[in-house]
Amino acid sequence: MAEKTDYEYIVVGAGPAGVQMAYYMEKYKMDYLVVERADGPGSFYRKYPRHRKLISINKKYNVFPEPEFNMRHDWNSLLCDEEDPLLFTDYSEDLFPNAGLLVKYIEDFCKKYKTNIRYNTNITNVHRDEKSDGHKSRSRFTLTDEKGNKFRCRVLMIGTGPILPHEPKIQGVELIDSYQDHSLDLEEYKNKKVCILGGGNSAFEVADHLAGSAGLIHMFNRHPVKFAWDTHFVGHLRAVNNNVLDMYHLKSLHALRKCEATRVWKTEDGKFSIEYDMHLPNWDPPGTGRFVTSGYDKIISCTGWKFINMGMFDDSCKPETHTEGKYPVLDEHWQSTVPDLYLIGTSMQGRDRRAASGFIHGFRYNVRTLTNMLRNTYDEKELNKEVFSPIDQNEICNWVVKHISVVSALYQMGQGYLCDVMLVDKDGDSKTKKSTTGKIEYLRELPQAWVKKQDWFRDAKLAIIVTIEDTISKYPNLSATEFFTPGDVNVTNSKCSPFPQAVFRVYKNGEMAEELYIGGSLVVRADTRNFDGDTNPERYVNKVKNLFHRHTGIGKDGFYEQLFTPDMWPKVYRPWTQEEIAEQTKMEMDKLKKASQYECSISILKPTVDVSDM
Repeated sequence: MAEKTDYEYIVVGAGPAGVQMAYYMEKYKMDYLVVERADGPGSFYRKYPRHRKLISINKKYNVFPEPEFNMRHDWNSLLCDEEDPLLFTDYSEDLFPNAGLLVKYIEDFCKKYKTNIRYNTNITNVHRDEKSDGHKSRSRFTLTDEKGNKFRCRVLMIGTGPILPHEPKIQGVELIDSYQDHSLDLEEYKNKKVCILGGGNSAFEVADHLAGSAGLIHMFNRHPVKFAWDTHFVGHLRAVNNNVLDMYHLKSLHALRKCEATRVWKTEDGKFSIEYDMHLPNWDPPGTGRFVTSGYDKIISCTGWKFINMGMFDDSCKPETHTEGKYPVLDEHWQSTVPDLYLIGTSMQGRDRRAASGFIHGFRYNVRTLTNMLRNTYDEKELNKEVFSPIDQNEICNWVVKHISVVSALYQMGQGYLCDVMLVDKDGDSKTKKSTTGKIEYLRELPQAWVKKQDWFRDAKLAIIVTIEDTISKYPNLSATEFFTPGDVNVTNSKCSPFPQAVFRVYKNGEMAEELYIGGSLVVRADTRNFDGDTNPERYVNKVKNLFHRHTGIGKDGFYEQLFTPDMWPKVYRPWTQEEIAEQTKMEMDKLKKASQYECSISILKPTVDVSDM
């Protein structure tokens, strides 16, 4: 019998995303094939990261027993709906394990769970035809591998991960080493002068490896370094890689420069010179300097990756890209600008620079969600949901608070990227009832931007979007080392809290009617006591009950929302006197006054704050 080559769905790439997609397509008995150019899954991690330490957290011990909660801190495991899932945390207890273990884990996952993956199949060309199917047009993709074999599908997903180096536009770039091919032998760098181009994790990974051997390291980056601890975006510089920055500020020769390299050349002595532009808004007059530094023994380009190989697609289906071709342009459910062509895995960060789409612990949820949406779009299956009927205030509010206390998808894909949706359909006069006929449909883990465009959402008389978010953006001038004080727990709406928390947004016919931040905690749960003496752990669910009653009339309101019961407040909390308030105010004003009197600046705006009234 001839080998099957026509499928409804084809996935290119058997990395973590392709394997995750295969798991769910197998579960739902979808007609699919995954093609992989290597001889096994997860091949990217056989070589990368170059220095073999993963920066994805592997935290096995988390106090709480729920498997779903523990997935919040397991950044490497794939999702599995079995009772005894295969978890990466069983492979190592190291917080940042060796990448080779991830390869072994993905291989074992494919052995334990049935997947339809064809290895040693390197797709070199993708062509798309558009055919009429009744009133709809539908795609037909033809994929050709390097041996001339052809495969066809209706829906194509590309999960090839970081596929090509993102080379800087520098004259002479072909003369220098790259992150992908530079030598790891420390003997070659002993007491050498090294220049590293780039300011992300790959650049700092290389610098960290060389820091003890190289005589001097200069890091050139066009943009200010962004720290994950400041932005809360996991793709920005992580602490595990930033030893060189520590050495720079402690004056140990290695240094960073914010500049743009323009040209590299080799000198007669075999060393390298580099020309670069540096913006100097703090000079008088402000301007741009063009400088040259010579004598480098090595220059290594570590300027990141491209997450799509445009050379794979012929002119019938070239997707659009952004950020100098690094990322594909994606819509609200990861479809490219080519109909029926989707991107999965790390490329999903093409529309997400706030949550965790670039890492396994983020895109595993995106992939599960996309499977749900593909079945809805192409196979006319209903979106996965849970139904609560009749509507009972206590039941639904207690269930939701317990759910958001352990759920991992909304936690990892926070900042409102993925959301849950409650569609409330009630009937009858329920103002005096604990419950009512009618129902609540609870849809899990959908892209919020996609939800808001759906007719069923915009036409809903009452819908509640549930997310987990932090409010780091509300504290633009607060450094990570100051971000420790809890927000005011006396307010009903905790819009200013340093900790992630559940957010409930009520919509009526597509228009937001109310927004409630229920308050955060150190462990990001709303079902536990924060500390000894926390006498009202029900305050979170009480806020939700009051919100629910305000907009449905079901049940009752007036539930107590304070941290402590009234009799407990005097025992644990002492309001400041006016003198103490004045002292704190003076201290903060003195801090502002001191900052305004600094003589030096790297900005075009010199310190000009009027402190005469301070």
